[in-house]
Amino acid sequence: MPRIHFGLEIPNTESWETLRAAALRADSQRWRTLWAYDHLLPCTAEELPLTVPSAEECEAGPILEGWTLLAALAALTRRVRLGCMVSPVSFRPPGLLAKMAVTVDHVSQGRVELGLGTGWHEREHEAFGIPLGSLRDRSDRLEEAARVIRLLLSGPGPFDFQGRFFHLERAPFAPSPRQETLPLLVAGGGERRTLRTVARHADACNLYGNVFGSLQEVRHKLRVLDEFCLEAGRAPAAVRRTVTLYGDLVEDPRLARERRTWLGQHLPDEEADSLPLGEPSRLIEAVEPFIGLGVDEIVLNGPTLDPEHLDRLDRQVLAAFD
Repeated sequence: MPRIHFGLEIPNTESWETLRAAALRADSQRWRTLWAYDHLLPCTAEELPLTVPSAEECEAGPILEGWTLLAALAALTRRVRLGCMVSPVSFRPPGLLAKMAVTVDHVSQGRVELGLGTGWHEREHEAFGIPLGSLRDRSDRLEEAARVIRLLLSGPGPFDFQGRFFHLERAPFAPSPRQETLPLLVAGGGERRTLRTVARHADACNLYGNVFGSLQEVRHKLRVLDEFCLEAGRAPAAVRRTVTLYGDLVEDPRLARERRTWLGQHLPDEEADSLPLGEPSRLIEAVEPFIGLGVDEIVLNGPTLDPEHLDRLDRQVLAAFD
Protein backbone atom coordinates (compact mmCIF):
# COMPACT_ATOMS: atom_id res chain seq x y z
CA MET A 1 0.00 0.00 0.00
CA PRO A 2 1.45 3.42 -0.94
CA ARG A 3 2.47 5.72 1.89
CA ILE A 4 0.22 8.58 2.99
CA HIS A 5 0.06 10.55 6.22
CA PHE A 6 -3.00 11.08 8.41
CA GLY A 7 -4.25 13.96 10.49
CA LEU A 8 -7.00 13.93 13.12
CA GLU A 9 -9.38 16.85 13.58
CA ILE A 10 -10.71 17.03 17.13
CA PRO A 11 -13.83 19.14 17.84
CA ASN A 12 -13.42 21.83 20.49
CA THR A 13 -17.06 21.17 21.35
CA GLU A 14 -15.92 18.22 23.47
CA SER A 15 -14.80 18.57 27.09
CA TRP A 16 -11.18 19.30 28.00
CA GLU A 17 -10.91 15.84 29.57
CA THR A 18 -12.06 14.17 26.32
CA LEU A 19 -9.77 16.28 24.13
CA ARG A 20 -6.79 15.74 26.42
CA ALA A 21 -7.24 11.96 26.42
CA ALA A 22 -7.69 11.86 22.63
CA ALA A 23 -4.59 14.00 22.00
CA LEU A 24 -2.42 11.86 24.26
CA ARG A 25 -3.62 8.69 22.55
CA ALA A 26 -3.15 10.16 19.06
CA ASP A 27 0.38 11.22 20.04
CA SER A 28 1.28 7.54 20.53
CA GLN A 29 -0.30 6.40 17.25
CA ARG A 30 0.32 6.92 13.52
CA TRP A 31 -1.32 10.34 13.20
CA ARG A 32 1.05 12.94 11.76
CA THR A 33 -1.05 15.97 12.70
CA LEU A 34 -3.68 16.93 15.25
CA TRP A 35 -6.04 19.80 14.37
CA ALA A 36 -8.40 21.85 16.54
CA TYR A 37 -11.16 24.17 15.35
CA ASP A 38 -10.73 27.95 15.42
CA HIS A 39 -14.33 29.02 15.98
CA LEU A 40 -16.23 31.08 18.52
CA LEU A 41 -19.51 29.28 17.85
CA PRO A 42 -19.98 25.61 17.00
CA CYS A 43 -20.52 25.13 13.27
CA THR A 44 -24.19 25.32 12.40
CA ALA A 45 -26.34 22.24 11.97
CA GLU A 46 -26.34 22.83 8.21
CA GLU A 47 -22.56 22.27 8.06
CA LEU A 48 -22.44 19.39 10.54
CA PRO A 49 -25.87 17.76 10.34
CA LEU A 50 -24.92 14.81 12.54
CA THR A 51 -24.37 16.94 15.62
CA VAL A 52 -27.71 18.45 16.62
CA PRO A 53 -31.24 18.74 15.19
CA SER A 54 -31.28 22.54 14.92
CA ALA A 55 -28.95 25.45 14.27
CA GLU A 56 -30.24 27.17 17.41
CA GLU A 57 -29.33 24.24 19.61
CA CYS A 58 -25.93 23.99 17.95
CA GLU A 59 -25.17 27.66 18.56
CA ALA A 60 -26.00 27.30 22.23
CA GLY A 61 -23.58 24.41 22.68
CA PRO A 62 -20.14 24.69 24.27
CA ILE A 63 -16.93 25.31 22.35
CA LEU A 64 -13.42 25.91 23.67
CA GLU A 65 -11.11 28.50 22.07
CA GLY A 66 -8.76 26.89 19.56
CA TRP A 67 -5.32 28.43 20.09
CA THR A 68 -5.33 28.32 23.88
CA LEU A 69 -6.46 24.70 23.61
CA LEU A 70 -3.60 24.07 21.19
CA ALA A 71 -1.07 25.56 23.61
CA ALA A 72 -2.25 23.20 26.34
CA LEU A 73 -2.02 20.19 24.02
CA ALA A 74 1.43 21.31 22.89
CA ALA A 75 2.68 21.06 26.47
CA LEU A 76 1.21 17.56 26.90
CA THR A 77 2.19 15.88 23.62
CA ARG A 78 5.65 14.99 22.35
CA ARG A 79 5.47 13.91 18.69
CA VAL A 80 2.30 14.82 16.80
CA ARG A 81 2.26 18.10 14.86
CA LEU A 82 -0.38 20.66 15.88
CA GLY A 83 -2.55 23.27 14.19
CA CYS A 84 -5.97 24.90 13.86
CA MET A 85 -7.98 23.92 10.78
CA VAL A 86 -8.15 26.84 10.15
CA SER A 87 -7.81 30.34 11.62
CA PRO A 88 -10.06 32.93 9.93
CA VAL A 89 -7.99 35.98 9.07
CA SER A 90 -10.97 38.08 10.17
CA PHE A 91 -10.44 37.12 13.83
CA ARG A 92 -6.97 38.58 14.53
CA PRO A 93 -4.38 40.84 12.96
CA PRO A 94 -1.77 38.65 11.22
CA GLY A 95 1.00 39.93 13.47
CA LEU A 96 -0.86 38.72 16.56
CA LEU A 97 -1.67 35.36 14.94
CA ALA A 98 1.96 34.87 13.89
CA LYS A 99 3.10 35.64 17.43
CA MET A 100 0.59 33.14 18.86
CA ALA A 101 1.74 30.44 16.44
CA VAL A 102 5.42 30.99 17.26
CA THR A 103 4.67 30.87 20.99
CA VAL A 104 2.92 27.50 20.63
CA ASP A 105 5.77 26.38 18.36
CA HIS A 106 8.20 26.99 21.22
CA VAL A 107 5.96 25.22 23.73
CA SER A 108 5.75 22.21 21.37
CA GLN A 109 9.48 22.22 20.52
CA GLY A 110 8.77 22.98 16.86
CA ARG A 111 5.58 21.10 15.95
CA VAL A 112 3.14 23.83 14.84
CA GLU A 113 1.50 24.29 11.43
CA LEU A 114 -0.32 27.59 10.86
CA GLY A 115 -3.61 27.16 9.01
CA LEU A 116 -5.32 30.17 7.43
CA GLY A 117 -8.73 30.66 5.87
CA THR A 118 -10.94 33.54 4.72
CA GLY A 119 -13.62 33.02 7.39
CA TRP A 120 -17.16 32.02 6.41
CA HIS A 121 -19.40 31.63 9.48
CA GLU A 122 -21.62 34.72 9.19
CA ARG A 123 -23.57 34.15 12.39
CA GLU A 124 -20.35 33.65 14.35
CA HIS A 125 -19.00 37.01 13.18
CA GLU A 126 -22.32 38.71 13.83
CA ALA A 127 -22.57 37.27 17.35
CA PHE A 128 -19.17 38.61 18.42
CA GLY A 129 -19.17 41.87 16.49
CA ILE A 130 -16.41 40.88 14.05
CA PRO A 131 -16.64 42.27 10.49
CA LEU A 132 -16.69 39.48 7.90
CA GLY A 133 -17.03 41.46 4.70
CA SER A 134 -17.86 40.52 1.13
CA LEU A 135 -16.34 37.55 -0.67
CA ARG A 136 -13.91 39.91 -2.37
CA ASP A 137 -12.95 41.47 0.98
CA ARG A 138 -12.34 38.03 2.47
CA SER A 139 -10.13 36.97 -0.42
CA ASP A 140 -8.15 40.22 -0.37
CA ARG A 141 -7.71 39.98 3.40
CA LEU A 142 -6.49 36.38 3.17
CA GLU A 143 -3.89 37.30 0.55
CA GLU A 144 -2.65 40.23 2.65
CA ALA A 145 -2.54 38.23 5.86
CA ALA A 146 -0.51 35.48 4.19
CA ARG A 147 1.98 38.07 2.94
CA VAL A 148 2.32 39.68 6.37
CA ILE A 149 2.77 36.35 8.15
CA ARG A 150 5.38 35.21 5.64
CA LEU A 151 7.25 38.46 6.17
CA LEU A 152 7.18 38.25 9.96
CA LEU A 153 8.19 34.59 10.08
CA SER A 154 11.31 35.51 8.11
CA GLY A 155 12.29 37.66 11.18
CA PRO A 156 13.65 39.35 13.10
CA GLY A 157 12.77 42.61 11.33
CA PRO A 158 11.87 45.36 11.90
CA PHE A 159 9.29 45.25 9.11
CA ASP A 160 7.10 47.77 7.35
CA PHE A 161 3.98 46.82 5.42
CA GLN A 162 1.14 48.94 4.09
CA GLY A 163 -1.93 47.19 2.75
CA ARG A 164 -5.65 47.66 2.47
CA PHE A 165 -6.41 45.75 5.68
CA PHE A 166 -3.14 45.52 7.61
CA HIS A 167 -0.03 47.56 8.17
CA LEU A 168 3.25 47.21 10.04
CA GLU A 169 5.44 50.07 11.19
CA ARG A 170 8.97 49.09 12.15
CA ALA A 171 7.60 45.86 13.63
CA PRO A 172 10.24 43.58 15.15
CA PHE A 173 9.56 39.85 15.36
CA ALA A 174 11.47 37.71 17.82
CA PRO A 175 11.91 34.97 18.71
CA SER A 176 11.88 33.09 15.44
CA PRO A 177 9.96 29.80 15.25
CA ARG A 178 11.60 26.85 16.94
CA GLN A 179 11.49 24.87 13.69
CA GLU A 180 13.48 26.06 10.70
CA THR A 181 10.29 26.76 8.72
CA LEU A 182 6.90 27.05 10.37
CA PRO A 183 4.58 25.73 7.64
CA LEU A 184 1.78 27.97 6.42
CA LEU A 185 -1.33 26.06 5.25
CA VAL A 186 -4.12 27.83 3.38
CA ALA A 187 -7.50 26.10 3.22
CA GLY A 188 -10.15 26.50 0.56
CA GLY A 189 -10.67 25.70 -3.09
CA GLY A 190 -11.64 29.02 -4.64
CA GLU A 191 -10.18 28.97 -8.14
CA ARG A 192 -10.09 32.72 -8.70
CA ARG A 193 -8.33 33.79 -5.52
CA THR A 194 -7.71 31.20 -2.79
CA LEU A 195 -5.69 28.73 -4.85
CA ARG A 196 -3.62 31.62 -6.23
CA THR A 197 -2.86 32.64 -2.64
CA VAL A 198 -1.83 29.04 -1.90
CA ALA A 199 0.48 28.99 -4.93
CA ARG A 200 2.11 32.30 -4.04
CA HIS A 201 2.50 32.04 -0.28
CA ALA A 202 1.62 28.67 1.28
CA ASP A 203 3.57 25.55 2.13
CA ALA A 204 0.40 23.44 2.12
CA CYS A 205 -3.24 23.49 1.05
CA ASN A 206 -6.37 21.82 2.38
CA LEU A 207 -9.45 20.80 0.39
CA TYR A 208 -12.59 18.92 1.38
CA GLY A 209 -12.77 15.53 -0.31
CA ASN A 210 -16.30 14.44 0.57
CA VAL A 211 -19.59 15.89 1.81
CA PHE A 212 -18.54 19.37 0.55
CA GLY A 213 -16.49 18.29 -2.47
CA SER A 214 -16.27 15.22 -4.69
CA LEU A 215 -13.13 13.35 -5.71
CA GLN A 216 -13.52 14.83 -9.19
CA GLU A 217 -13.60 18.35 -7.74
CA VAL A 218 -10.46 17.70 -5.72
CA ARG A 219 -8.70 16.38 -8.85
CA HIS A 220 -9.70 19.50 -10.80
CA LYS A 221 -8.66 21.92 -8.06
CA LEU A 222 -5.26 20.29 -7.65
CA ARG A 223 -4.67 20.68 -11.39
CA VAL A 224 -5.61 24.35 -11.13
CA LEU A 225 -3.23 24.70 -8.19
CA ASP A 226 -0.42 23.16 -10.27
CA GLU A 227 -1.02 25.77 -12.98
CA PHE A 228 -0.97 28.61 -10.46
CA CYS A 229 2.25 27.31 -8.92
CA LEU A 230 3.96 27.31 -12.31
CA GLU A 231 2.57 30.78 -12.97
CA ALA A 232 4.08 31.93 -9.66
CA GLY A 233 7.45 30.36 -10.49
CA ARG A 234 7.12 27.54 -7.95
CA ALA A 235 7.32 23.80 -8.46
CA PRO A 236 3.89 22.26 -7.77
CA ALA A 237 5.59 19.72 -5.50
CA ALA A 238 6.59 22.60 -3.20
CA VAL A 239 3.00 22.71 -1.90
CA ARG A 240 1.97 19.84 0.36
CA ARG A 241 -1.55 18.67 -0.47
CA THR A 242 -3.93 17.75 2.35
CA VAL A 243 -7.56 16.70 2.03
CA THR A 244 -10.18 16.56 4.78
CA LEU A 245 -12.54 13.58 4.76
CA TYR A 246 -15.47 13.15 7.09
CA GLY A 247 -15.35 9.51 8.22
CA ASP A 248 -15.24 7.02 11.07
CA LEU A 249 -15.40 3.37 11.96
CA VAL A 250 -19.05 2.43 12.61
CA GLU A 251 -19.54 -1.16 13.67
CA ASP A 252 -23.35 -1.29 13.36
CA PRO A 253 -24.15 -1.64 9.60
CA ARG A 254 -27.62 -0.13 10.00
CA LEU A 255 -26.27 2.91 11.84
CA ALA A 256 -23.49 3.27 9.27
CA ARG A 257 -26.02 3.32 6.41
CA GLU A 258 -28.15 5.89 8.23
CA ARG A 259 -25.16 8.15 8.79
CA ARG A 260 -24.01 7.84 5.17
CA THR A 261 -27.50 8.69 3.94
CA TRP A 262 -27.87 11.68 6.24
CA LEU A 263 -24.37 13.07 5.77
CA GLY A 264 -24.44 12.47 2.02
CA GLN A 265 -27.84 14.00 1.40
CA HIS A 266 -26.33 16.66 -0.89
CA LEU A 267 -24.21 14.16 -2.86
CA PRO A 268 -25.12 11.84 -5.74
CA ASP A 269 -26.37 8.50 -4.39
CA GLU A 270 -23.23 6.61 -5.44
CA GLU A 271 -20.93 9.07 -3.67
CA ALA A 272 -23.12 9.15 -0.57
CA ASP A 273 -23.06 5.36 -0.35
CA SER A 274 -19.25 5.33 -0.60
CA LEU A 275 -18.70 7.74 2.29
CA PRO A 276 -16.10 6.33 4.75
CA LEU A 277 -18.52 5.51 7.55
CA GLY A 278 -18.55 1.83 8.37
CA GLU A 279 -16.11 -1.08 8.36
CA PRO A 280 -12.30 -0.56 8.06
CA SER A 281 -12.20 -1.63 4.40
CA ARG A 282 -14.60 1.19 3.53
CA LEU A 283 -12.25 3.79 5.03
CA ILE A 284 -9.21 2.26 3.33
CA GLU A 285 -10.98 2.25 -0.05
CA ALA A 286 -11.99 5.88 0.43
CA VAL A 287 -8.37 6.95 0.97
CA GLU A 288 -6.79 5.05 -1.92
CA PRO A 289 -8.02 7.29 -4.81
CA PHE A 290 -6.44 10.35 -3.19
CA ILE A 291 -3.03 8.69 -3.24
CA GLY A 292 -3.27 8.59 -7.01
CA LEU A 293 -3.93 12.33 -7.02
CA GLY A 294 -0.67 12.98 -5.18
CA VAL A 295 -2.33 13.89 -1.88
CA ASP A 296 0.19 13.87 0.96
CA GLU A 297 -2.14 13.74 3.94
CA ILE A 298 -5.74 12.82 4.76
CA VAL A 299 -7.24 14.72 7.70
CA LEU A 300 -10.09 12.73 9.23
CA ASN A 301 -12.91 14.77 10.71
CA GLY A 302 -15.60 12.96 12.67
CA PRO A 303 -13.92 10.01 14.43
CA THR A 304 -15.20 9.14 17.88
CA LEU A 305 -12.55 10.34 20.33
CA ASP A 306 -12.75 7.45 22.77
CA PRO A 307 -9.14 6.23 23.18
CA GLU A 308 -10.05 2.58 22.47
CA HIS A 309 -11.90 3.66 19.32
CA LEU A 310 -8.82 5.60 18.18
CA ASP A 311 -6.76 2.45 18.82
CA ARG A 312 -9.00 0.52 16.41
CA LEU A 313 -8.68 3.24 13.78
CA ASP A 314 -4.91 3.15 14.14
CA ARG A 315 -4.63 -0.64 13.93
CA GLN A 316 -7.31 -1.33 11.34
CA VAL A 317 -7.05 1.65 8.99
CA LEU A 318 -3.91 3.76 9.41
CA ALA A 319 -1.67 0.67 9.71
CA ALA A 320 -2.78 -0.43 6.22
CA PHE A 321 -0.75 2.47 4.78
CA ASP A 322 2.54 1.80 6.62
